[in-house]
Amino acid sequence: MLRLMLDFLTAEYSLTPEVRNLLASVSPRTIDRILKPVKDRGRLRGLSLTKGGTLLRNQIPVRVMFAWDERKPGFFECDRVAHCGADASGHFCQTLTGTDVGSGWTEEHALLNSAHRWVKERIEQMRHELPFPLLGIDSDNGGEFINHQLKDWCDLNHIQFTRGRPYRKNDNCFVEQKNGDVVRKTVGYDRFEGQDMHDALEAVYRCLNPLLNYWYPTLRLIAKEKQASGRYKKIYEKVPRTPCQRLLESPEVAEEHKAELRRRRALFNPVILKREMDEARERLLKLAAQRGITGETA
Repeated sequence: MLRLMLDFLTAEYSLTPEVRNLLASVSPRTIDRILKPVKDRGRLRGLSLTKGGTLLRNQIPVRVMFAWDERKPGFFECDRVAHCGADASGHFCQTLTGTDVGSGWTEEHALLNSAHRWVKERIEQMRHELPFPLLGIDSDNGGEFINHQLKDWCDLNHIQFTRGRPYRKNDNCFVEQKNGDVVRKTVGYDRFEGQDMHDALEAVYRCLNPLLNYWYPTLRLIAKEKQASGRYKKIYEKVPRTPCQRLLESPEVAEEHKAELRRRRALFNPVILKREMDEARERLLKLAAQRGITGETA
């Protein structure tokens, strides 16, 4: 990530050649060692509020996993994160997360609550804003996904709709890892409720989404090899890539969509995006603190 942003960082902070060379050569382990005290500070756990949806289960097929040859761009796993703090009563905001299995492209969007309407409308918005086609969604068995509104919309737009098995989080492993690694690490465990906090949360995600997809590289699992012992060895990419880079390298993505990816990437300055995201997050957390509904006891 530092190497991708080095030109922007140099211009923003007037880095000397010596500092620039240090940033270009620092190892991930050194960075982790330096940041460990900060990362360990205030680690909290939230509440799980997933309630199974009984409607339409027989009409929505179960997908246990995405086979290696099925991991093409356009198939998203979807999940939600509850921002209830330590109290699950009443109405509170949610985060809808969608992660593309093939590229790691991740979309975060705020929901006013878990009503079927908001989930369907946000997925519809995500489809229109993506720079490549949405081909399918895969969710857990929560009632916010397993309902007629979303099922009918998927059928109407020829989008494949599948679900995981109950109580098997690993069926949706690609999106589940984003709940903690992206959502909780960005906005924490405070309680967010009301239209003003919903808008403040969405302002955070307007900056976070392009950072995740155009500027933050990740390592992806590319294969598993069965060893003589019967165990499997996981093989990862040798070089971390951003979701945008994976899409540009994919033969499954049309050239017109690659051109749109390049056009959009050129519009963003990651340093400015990060600053704006931090400011939006500060406004969000101040709203939570003013109402005395923080999640410190969660």
